[in-house]
Amino acid sequence: MKKWTPVFIIVICIILIGCVAYFVLPYRTDAPGITLPDKNKPLPETEETVWINKEKVVSVEWDGKRTSWLLRRSGSGENPKGNEWTLNGNAVNGKEAETIISEMNALFIKATQNPRQTSSLKNEAIDTTVTIVSGPDNDEKVYFVAVAPDDPQSFWIVPAGEAEIYPVSVKDMQLLEKTIDQIKASAKK
Repeated sequence: MKKWTPVFIIVICIILIGCVAYFVLPYRTDAPGITLPDKNKPLPETEETVWINKEKVVSVEWDGKRTSWLLRRSGSGENPKGNEWTLNGNAVNGKEAETIISEMNALFIKATQNPRQTSSLKNEAIDTTVTIVSGPDNDEKVYFVAVAPDDPQSFWIVPAGEAEIYPVSVKDMQLLEKTIDQIKASAKK
């Protein structure tokens, strides 16, 4: 029995450490000067986590199988600060343009929470090409929206030349396209 006493003590210590880790660590507070990330808080809109930087965008061209459109800010590429916009050549107000940009960014932020490697996409077909021109130098960024036959419930945002792709549900993509089609229809009137 004396041989087993150290084993029992070790097992009891491991159980106690496990209980402390399970029950105490989730309730810890931030150390002074350190803020723990909040998993329920949306990602901040930074230039890295959005499709479009609202302040710098000059134009957004969406060329897809179901819908195509061109959102353009008036003024030259050196002065894209105006709040006058056109959608397929028809005037739209700044609020409608901002709705399009905000919904695209929300979709992209949601997609970036589950990135995958570009190499994981097999036999994809390009469904849509999104070209964004921004800044005083008219920098161009191209994204492809692809579909894969083995996952028909998802679209994939594929930034040209990058190593990661981002999944978007068919439902979310259809909602975005529906919103933009409604704005296109009201701009024609």
